[in-house]
Parts: sequence; C-alpha cells; structure tokens
Amino acid sequence: MEKQIFYYKFNKVNAWLILNLALTITLSYWSIKCVCLLYWIQTQILIGLCVFSWLGWIWKYVLKHQAIMVDEEGIKLDLSDKLKWSDIKSIEEKEVCCCLKKYKVLILHPKENIDYHYNFLQKHNGEFTPFAVPLYGILSEDDEKTVVEIIKQKVGIEHA
Repeated sequence: MEKQIFYYKFNKVNAWLILNLALTITLSYWSIKCVCLLYWIQTQILIGLCVFSWLGWIWKYVLKHQAIMVDEEGIKLDLSDKLKWSDIKSIEEKEVCCCLKKYKVLILHPKENIDYHYNFLQKHNGEFTPFAVPLYGILSEDDEKTVVEIIKQKVGIEHA
C-alpha cells in the first residue's frame, strides 16, 4: 500500500466570505468617494482588519490542510505523530457530543504502554479521544469511505 493523504474539505462560500466581501466593498467605496478617509486611523485599522481577515480566509479555505495520512506502517491524524497499525488494539464507531451537536467519529484505541508523544489537543480534547477519525462531513464522502475501508482492512471495527 502506498502512502495516501486525505485533506479537509470546507465549504468556501460562507458567512466569513460574505463579511470579507462586504468589508472590502465598503472600504473600496470609501477610498474612491472620499480619499481623505484613508488618512483616518479608524479606516487604517479597518484596512488592516480586512487584510488580516482575507489572509485567514485564504489560509483556511484555499490552502490544503492534511487531515489523515495512511501508509503501510500506520496512520497519522492531523499534525500528530504516526500511530502504527500494530499499536492499535481496537477501533469503534461512536457518536460524540460537542457544542450540543452529535458527531460521528471512528475512535482508534491504542494498546497499553505504547511510547507515543501526545500533542496538546490530544491530551485536552474532551470526548474526542486522542485518535478520533472524523466522519461528520469535514472530509469528502469518498475520502471518509476510503479511510474506513483502509482501517477495516488493517484492524477491524467494533460498533459502540
């Protein structure tokens, strides 16, 4: 099996885009109609906010963010270290609650006493255990199915 990388998939047309467009249009109108407004500190702060907001939107929605990487050796979730297939005791499909919503995840249960470096989010992420594969629309449907099939082949699944 060769290395496969799955990326997060976000809907680009959202409230953040609309707010960025509204702010950009407003600032453009001000700069065309009344150039003197560009010298006001409030307008300069809004221009800085607009640029910062666009950079954040581009970073999240245009750039690709790796969600899952699988290969023959193991699975890597987000920016965490790779979890070897041999270190996984069992896997269960479960619904967890976050912000009053239920999310479907695939939880990988590691074997006891494995030497693994947990990052901050893996230590402090509530019901989302350190090794929770998202199955709630943050990946494309085809990617979710492919990841589940790969994990089924490598380990097997228990239903909660």
